[in-house]
Amino acid sequence: MLVRGVEDIQVVQEQAALLRIAMLVARDEPLDSLFGAVSAEVSQLLHVDAGAVMRFIGAERSVIVGVHRSGGTHSLPVNAELDFDRTNSAIGRALATRRPARADTYEDARGQLPRVLKAVGVRSSVAAPVMLDDAVWGAVTVSTTRDEPLPEGGEMKLVAFAELVGQTLADAEARRRLAASRLRLVEAADAARRRLESDLHEGAQQHLVALLLQLKVAQARAPEGSEIAKLLAASLTEADQVHAALHELARGLHPAILSERGLAAALQGMIARSPIPITLRSLPARRYADAIEGTAYFLIDEGIDNAAAHAHATEVVVDVDDMGDQLVVRVADNGIGGATPRPGGGLRALADRAVAVGGRLHIDSPPGGGTVLRAEIPVERGR
Repeated sequence: MLVRGVEDIQVVQEQAALLRIAMLVARDEPLDSLFGAVSAEVSQLLHVDAGAVMRFIGAERSVIVGVHRSGGTHSLPVNAELDFDRTNSAIGRALATRRPARADTYEDARGQLPRVLKAVGVRSSVAAPVMLDDAVWGAVTVSTTRDEPLPEGGEMKLVAFAELVGQTLADAEARRRLAASRLRLVEAADAARRRLESDLHEGAQQHLVALLLQLKVAQARAPEGSEIAKLLAASLTEADQVHAALHELARGLHPAILSERGLAAALQGMIARSPIPITLRSLPARRYADAIEGTAYFLIDEGIDNAAAHAHATEVVVDVDDMGDQLVVRVADNGIGGATPRPGGGLRALADRAVAVGGRLHIDSPPGGGTVLRAEIPVERGR
């Protein structure tokens, strides 16, 4: 009866530990924090000195991605790389068999890992493989410095933790692939915009320029005051308006200056053309990836257009701040507010685009209180 009671307590403790890890997974904790938490939970659950999460980087090499040690136990830090013996170490056997494994002694084991473990007093270990896409990604392992081996079945207690780690890695990989797919769509759309802008500039706009020149020549040769002169004047005016509209359309698709000279120069040109006063308080001093610059540019363009066309604003303030690892874009107007993202609308498209490049868009637009668009867009340092 007493044994059964002890077993029940152990089951409760194991479930509680798994629940704590599951809650970290649900909160989308960073992977390094999760690896450290798993290492601590498994070592405490098995009442041993040290626990770790290892990632395999070769057939007989691993790197520590999470570690926990208790008391005066020595262990290597995160990011330490170690060679191991595939046949005489717990993690090596877990890799080779794709099943939970143990090593009750390291006396005859070869490789860097057994030597390190013996040097810090570790006598035995157990491990469970972490699977990702049907491959062994790494292992959850615990070790003890006590003379007696770890209890029989100890390796099986690690299985559920290894499965949680594997599922978290799979979810993270799925999110990474989705984010990469979204980014590719944004980049493809921007490339199509650039091609269309170039085609319009080199094709239709050039034909219109040639037509305007021909109309001007014909107008100069027509008798002054004649019907043909009046017809040519009207045609010249209309063709000039079409040319201006087409030029504005091409620039709205993807301004050439954005690709050639970057975000700062493109924004200065945008401000100069704005129908309402713009205060440009800060500009970035470096270039970014095309998708990042395009996202920032179109956000500011949409913010100014909304302020002028819908919000009846008389002033807009624009900030573009480089925070090192992210670009913070802010567009604030003093209009009537009440702006909300609508399906198919410009703000919804901008919010989707911000997410596609790994960022997010905040919209603060209380009725009567103006509108503030704020985007946080991750960027690479030192680009």
